[in-house]
Amino acid sequence: MQGGFGMRHLHTVCALAFALALLALPGAAGAKAKPRPAPEPTLDERAAQVLDKACKALTGMKEFGFQAQVNLDLVHQDGSKIQTGRQMTVTVQRPGAFKVVTDADDIQAVTAFDGKTFTLALPGRKLYGRIDAAMDTDALMDMLAASYGIESPLGDLLSNAPCAKLSGAADGYYIGKAKVDGAVCDHLFFQGRDVDWQIWVEDSPAALPRKLVITEKKLPSAPQFSAVLGAWKTGPLDKDALAY
Repeated sequence: MQGGFGMRHLHTVCALAFALALLALPGAAGAKAKPRPAPEPTLDERAAQVLDKACKALTGMKEFGFQAQVNLDLVHQDGSKIQTGRQMTVTVQRPGAFKVVTDADDIQAVTAFDGKTFTLALPGRKLYGRIDAAMDTDALMDMLAASYGIESPLGDLLSNAPCAKLSGAADGYYIGKAKVDGAVCDHLFFQGRDVDWQIWVEDSPAALPRKLVITEKKLPSAPQFSAVLGAWKTGPLDKDALAY
């Protein structure tokens, strides 16, 4: 791959490519009010069992990939919400490599990380950048969040500890059975102070997440992010799966 970027472009390219490729929620990087003390969250027994099974399954996977059909709300200044969709192909090799390819009407983007460098690319706009990043995936995510305020709803799936942020974060409830792309799933609902989220977990030994819905209820017009997850590959990756 040809091309490079100076440091003066780093903030812009990181914010654009990473936010669009991993799809940070609208407003997620904004200033947050000081949290108020809240009652200890409660998690009903059925929801706890399903979530624990899914977390163990996700944590146990060292190499995997999936596709995500994503829809997210873009909120305009007048409060109107416009939904946009993106198709993502995600490949992960823990503890320190991933590639995300995003294809949509408004953006084509690639982010790739090999444990040594983090590459950003917007091929349609002929923008490319690469920075040194000798760290694991979790450290990279922390760096991007701390330096650029960028966090992603799908970022936890890339993490080496995908459920670490969920413990005690919200009240949780078991809703019931539902189908996602023909797969019978257990539907869970979690209610937090600022964010509500739902997850549909496949009712099978694999216990894979098949759908996510996140509602930023404290932001104007309460924008939503949703992702239907499919085409899971949980075995060893192809030799060139992470190449870029």
